[in-house]
Amino acid sequence: MFESYTHPVSIKRRRILDLHTHPVMVHFPEAFSLTLLLLSFFAFFVPQALLETLSSTIKVLSALLPFFAIPAIATGLIDGKLRFRKVTTPLLKKKIALSLIFFITSVALAALALSGQLLTSPIHIIYFLLTIIASLCGALLGFIGGRLLDAKFPG
Repeated sequence: MFESYTHPVSIKRRRILDLHTHPVMVHFPEAFSLTLLLLSFFAFFVPQALLETLSSTIKVLSALLPFFAIPAIATGLIDGKLRFRKVTTPLLKKKIALSLIFFITSVALAALALSGQLLTSPIHIIYFLLTIIASLCGALLGFIGGRLLDAKFPG
């Protein structure tokens, strides 16, 4: 009477996809970039007495951001390859482009933060604008990724 259900995705691929490594890994760089946006914004208004502590926090998070972006991007490429058998689908191409922009921005943020002049007027404004770009990239990446979460190419 009933036909047995045959899952369209192989067990080997399903085991790896079910680990959800990419969704876990992306939370770190996205949280860091949003935190850096807020800290950089607050640095415009914080009293001089707190500026050194705030600057140190920004420097540490900025220096770590590219190192957390790399595994997030790598697991995204692996996830895309496993899920769709290729990384050249239109949405994955958009995610790759946004990931590259995010990574380049994160390296620029680290370089500016470690330059020693982070909270001087022109550098601070550039830094703040870069945190906006990184946060927007993270939001767009999450939005596109959410649409792809349950998609799996059979086989």
